[in-house]
Amino acid sequence: MGRKTRILVVDDERMVRESLTAYLEDEGFAVSGASSAEEALSSIRDCIPDMAIADLRLPGMSGTELILHCAAQWPSLRFLIHTGAANYKLTPDLAAVGMIGDDVFYKPVLYLETVVVRILRMVGNVQSIT
Repeated sequence: MGRKTRILVVDDERMVRESLTAYLEDEGFAVSGASSAEEALSSIRDCIPDMAIADLRLPGMSGTELILHCAAQWPSLRFLIHTGAANYKLTPDLAAVGMIGDDVFYKPVLYLETVVVRILRMVGNVQSIT
């Protein structure tokens, strides 16, 4: 068995960040958290994760700015968006860096296994969850 998939959860809401981190750890991922885009960038510079899950509304740099910055610096880093903005539609600049509608999850996510399935597809480990 290879190394665990590394995921960074970026959300300024502590309870959201911690609950998503705990769920993903229970699913077998190596997960860390960041409360801002700036904290996330520092973490990514230390150890590039396989993917990150980012809220859009963050203090300071937005989630969109974080994703675009990372796409330029680390093109292999994949992102999911985890947003509370019910009417959010993927922007053209995010689509231009390879994001699609399936990469957006709206809070609260009722079935977190759908996030896990998307992660597995994105990192190339397509498998079913039992």
